[in-house]
Amino acid sequence: MPGYEPPHGSFPSAFQFERTRSMRHAVYRLAKLSLRERILDVGSGEGLVAAEMARRTGRVIYALDLSPARPGPTGVRAVAGDAHALPFQPETLDAVAFAFVLLWLKDPAQALAEARRVLRPGGAVLILAEPDLCSRTDEPDTGLGRAIVRAVECSGGHPDAGSRVANWLGDEGFRAEVRRSTAQWAAITNPAEADHELGFLRERAGLSPGEIRDMARQERDAAFAGRRRVLLPVYFGVGIK
Repeated sequence: MPGYEPPHGSFPSAFQFERTRSMRHAVYRLAKLSLRERILDVGSGEGLVAAEMARRTGRVIYALDLSPARPGPTGVRAVAGDAHALPFQPETLDAVAFAFVLLWLKDPAQALAEARRVLRPGGAVLILAEPDLCSRTDEPDTGLGRAIVRAVECSGGHPDAGSRVANWLGDEGFRAEVRRSTAQWAAITNPAEADHELGFLRERAGLSPGEIRDMARQERDAAFAGRRRVLLPVYFGVGIK
């Protein structure tokens, strides 16, 4: 994305974006994204996923966020709005995408109901990546995984969103096909990956500065020693209206 560099602390992070690339591409194929005209990325943040979809389709992608990125990536049109009340008329979109978003929402079912409202018949919800943080395993256990669950809960979200997304889609009338990532340990070799997560934990999990420093030290030591790894189930798929 020439001329565009997401700022430090953007969400999803560049690390999450790279680790879930194969899942997103599988969903794009499953949803026949290249055939869909009007596409919305919900909770777009700095526009990493929206820009990828723009490059893949050659179309302008609407990128909705409470505080849209400005200036955004090439091919992305920023839209200010709330996932619970999408600022689009009924049956005007062909695809609505979510990536690491439903877990943070107070009412994911309402967001999916809104997606159904704005989708044309045959339109698709793209679940590009939603984790089940409650099933996360960390080695060694630095406390980071539990702190992230706490941060999501404190924000009114659903840390187990991934394991529930198929039921949410079905309840809102979508024909769902949802898959779970294969059980593979992810090695954490770059301490910046943990630093990114610790950055938003300072604001959302109510941790003290001392707790943050201790967790950061444990993360750095384990990463440099080659001992840090995470097992995190992530769910992805489509729902067809």
